[in-house]
Amino acid sequence: MREAFFREHEQYLLVVPVLLALGIGFYFSYNLEINFIYQLIFLTVLGIFFFLIRKQFPFAKYILLSIIFISAGYSLANYRVLSLATVTLEKELSPTSVTGIVHKVHLYEDGKIRLTLKNPEIRRVEPLDLVNIKVNKFTDMPYPGDKVRIRAGLMPPPGPSMPGDYDYARQVWFQGLSAVGYAVSDLEILEKNSGIKASFNQLRQQMAERIRSELPGEAGTLAAALITGIRGGMPENLAEAMRNAGLAHLLAISGLHMGLLCGVVFFMSRMLLALSPTLTLNYPIKKWSAVIASLAGLGYLFISGASIPTVRAFIMVIIVFIGVLTDRKAISLRLVAIAATFILVTTPEALIGVSFQMSFAAVVALVVVFERFGNDFLKRFRSDSGLRQKILLFIIGSLFTSLVSELAIAPFALYHFNKIVLFGLLANLIAMPVMGSWVMPCIVATLVLMPFGIEKIALIPMSWGLEVIMRTAYWVSNLPGATLEIPAISLKALVFLVIGTLWFGIWRLKWRYAGIPVMIYGIYLAVGYVRPDILIDNAGKTIALRGEDDSLSLSRTNGSRIVRERWQQRYGLTGISRWDYESFAPENAAGRELSCDAFSCLYRPERTDHMLISLVQNELALPEDCQNADIIISLVPVEISCPADVVLDRWDFYHNGGYAIWLPDEGGGQVKMINVKESRGLYPWVH
Repeated sequence: MREAFFREHEQYLLVVPVLLALGIGFYFSYNLEINFIYQLIFLTVLGIFFFLIRKQFPFAKYILLSIIFISAGYSLANYRVLSLATVTLEKELSPTSVTGIVHKVHLYEDGKIRLTLKNPEIRRVEPLDLVNIKVNKFTDMPYPGDKVRIRAGLMPPPGPSMPGDYDYARQVWFQGLSAVGYAVSDLEILEKNSGIKASFNQLRQQMAERIRSELPGEAGTLAAALITGIRGGMPENLAEAMRNAGLAHLLAISGLHMGLLCGVVFFMSRMLLALSPTLTLNYPIKKWSAVIASLAGLGYLFISGASIPTVRAFIMVIIVFIGVLTDRKAISLRLVAIAATFILVTTPEALIGVSFQMSFAAVVALVVVFERFGNDFLKRFRSDSGLRQKILLFIIGSLFTSLVSELAIAPFALYHFNKIVLFGLLANLIAMPVMGSWVMPCIVATLVLMPFGIEKIALIPMSWGLEVIMRTAYWVSNLPGATLEIPAISLKALVFLVIGTLWFGIWRLKWRYAGIPVMIYGIYLAVGYVRPDILIDNAGKTIALRGEDDSLSLSRTNGSRIVRERWQQRYGLTGISRWDYESFAPENAAGRELSCDAFSCLYRPERTDHMLISLVQNELALPEDCQNADIIISLVPVEISCPADVVLDRWDFYHNGGYAIWLPDEGGGQVKMINVKESRGLYPWVH
C-alpha cells in the first residue's frame, strides 16, 4: 500500500475535499461539544507535529495530514454554526402583529404568496432573523424591500417527521430562517422599497412578471424560472411531470444552467471575435471570450437570485475559465476537487444538502468518463466523417453522458427521494439538446434585449423550445411504470457507496479495486435495511404499523398531511391504509392481528406473536393493559405504576418528538427504538 501510494501521491489533492467532508459529516452526525478553542489547539499541535516529521517520515506525513484535514472539516463546520447563530423562535405564537421588510416573495399557482420578512418586529419576542408567512389576502403585490405589516401566527420551523428523516429546521437555520407561519389578516404595505439590494430584488420580481405577461401559461412560468430563478405560479402538475420525467434539474438554476449559459456566451463571443482576422491573428481571443463568459455568468448569478447552488455553479465555471486563462486543462478532477474544497471551506453545511451531493456526483462521474474516453470521442467527432456519423456520435454521446450522470446520482436520489425515474434517459435525450442549443441562446438574447423592451423577439422562439421540453415531460411521465417508488436506504449505506466509488475513481493503480467491496457492502446495507415496525408522530397522535410487505397502516388519516406523505415516501409506498380505535377492519391493518375497543387497541404482530403492544387512547385502559402488554404507547399521561417493558406516553412525545420502534424477531431479542430528539443531536436548531 505504501509503495502504491508513493507511485501516485500526486492524486492526494483529490482526496482533500473527501477528508474535509468526512470531518464535516462527523460534526453533523456527532456533535461532541468540544470547545472551539480546544479544537484550534489540537489542530495547531497536529500542524507542528506535521512540520517536524514531514521529511523523515514521508508516509506518516500523509497519514497525519489526513487527520489534520478531517479535524479541520469538523472545526470548520463547528465554526460555521458558531458564526451564524441564527435565532429560532422558542415556541408557537398565537396570531400577533408582525412588521418587517420583505426579503423574498414566492407566488403560488392559486394566487397566494409566501413572504419572507427580515428583521421582523414582534411584540414581546426577542429579535428574529427571517420569518416565512403564507399570505392569502393582499390588495397590492409586495416587492422585496417594502416595509409591511400583517397579523400572523408563528411557530418554529418543523423538524423531521421521523428519526433520521429530512430535517427542514436544520436546512433553514443555515438560511437564517427563525420562524414560519400563516397570515390571518390582509397585508398592509407601510413603505415602498429603498436601497440598492432591495431595488435589485424588485427588478428580478418585475422581470419575472414581465416574462409571464409576455408568455402567458406554463411556458411563461418556466421561462421566468429559468431566467430569474423565481418559480412562483408554476402549475404543480408541470413541476410533478418534470420530476417524474427526470427533468427536475431544469427547474432549479444550478450548474447545468450556469454551464450552458457561460458555454453559449463563450462560443458565441469567440465566434464573433474570430470574424476579424486581425484579432484572431494578434490577440488571445479565446481568453477574451473566457472573460466575457465569466462576466455573463456573474450577471446571470445576480439576476437568478444568487442562490447557494447557483453560487457553487459559478465558482465551478470560474475555475474552468481560470484554466483557459492560464493555458491549463479546463476540465479535470483537480479543478473539481479545488471547487469542492472551496465550497466546503466557506459553506460546510453544503455537504448535507442534496444539491451539493447530486451536482458533484454527476460532475465527478462525467469528468472521470471524459478523462478516460473524451479525447478519442472528440477525435472521431472532429474527423472528416459525414454528417450522418456526426449526428449518430452526438446521439450516442448525449445518451452516454445522461446514463453516467443518472447512475452517479442514483444513490442520492434513493436516499433523499426514494424514487427511481425509469425513463429519465429518454426524456433527457430529447430535452437536453433543445435546452442547450435552442432555449439557452434565447435566454441570452432575452437578457440582452430586455433593457430595450423588445425581449419578446427572443421569448417567442424560446417558447417553442420550452413547449418541446414540457411536452416531453408530460409524455414521459405518463408512460407506464415511469417512476418506481423505492423504500429508503440508510445513511450508512449511502456513505459506504460514496466512499467506495470515490476510492475507485480517485486512484489509478490496482489498489483502486479495494473500493469495489466497499461499494458492494454499501449495496448490501441498502438492500438489507429494515424499516421501523412502528412509527409515532411528533405529537403522539398518529401511529403507523408496518406490515410484512413493508406496507403501512395508520391509526388516523386526518393528522398532518406532510407527515403522512413523508412516511409514505420513506417506505416507498403509493398509499397508506387506515385503522381506527372505534371501528377496526383486519384487512386495513396490513395483515396484522389487532383488536380495538373504545379505550385502546391490542396489537400482536404476526412476525413476533410473542409480543403484545397496547395502543392506549383512554386512561381507563391502563391498569389492565399495563399488566398484559409488553409495550405501552399511550396518547394520555401514564400516571400509574406500569410494569410493561416499554412505556411511552404523551409527555415522552412532547419532550422527545416522534419515535421509531423495531420489534425483535421470532427468536427473541430486545426492542430497539429511537426518538427524533436523539436522532437530531445537540445543535442550535434543535429545541
